[in-house]
Amino acid sequence: MDTALACPERNASARWDFADGRAVTVRAVQPGDLQLASEFVARGLTQQSRYQRFQTGLSALPPGMAAYLTDIDFRQHVALLAVAEHGGRAQQVGEARYVCDGDLPDQAEFALAVADDWQGLGLGGRLLRQLVRVARRHSVRRLYGDVLRTNQPMLTLARAHGFSPERQGDARLARVALALDEPLPQPIHRTARA
Repeated sequence: MDTALACPERNASARWDFADGRAVTVRAVQPGDLQLASEFVARGLTQQSRYQRFQTGLSALPPGMAAYLTDIDFRQHVALLAVAEHGGRAQQVGEARYVCDGDLPDQAEFALAVADDWQGLGLGGRLLRQLVRVARRHSVRRLYGDVLRTNQPMLTLARAHGFSPERQGDARLARVALALDEPLPQPIHRTARA
């Protein structure tokens, strides 16, 4: 079971352990995380993963975007980081965030990314569930995301966590949405076959 962050304050954190022995600390993004965020995008994500996350061909975060991703207010823009220790250094290995819609403040667009060498462990699902919990505490009533139609892993993850498809005008994108007044579905646990 995930240890829930008490609230998305700068000092809240939780440790998540994984079956392969790795662990992360999940915490709210802080302004000092600029370098972590930049390294995550440049080194933690492959070109394909960067394209799937940002829907453009980035090789590195432009300074303005890096500042935007780390300068959050914890109300309208909430972001959670998964940080692992690697060689004695903190390394960002995942992020989940939402930004409230300016016209509809009880609705928010979410984004999620997991470092390529951390995919398949369940980190993305755990981050998404935690983000939903935080959004509910902040009275967000609907989370939505625009996902590239070619990003089947993200579409599958969203469906497994109760997100439903919605019509989207851009043929490249699939919009998924979750009404937060609905209970969060329990994750599907796979069992190994003999």
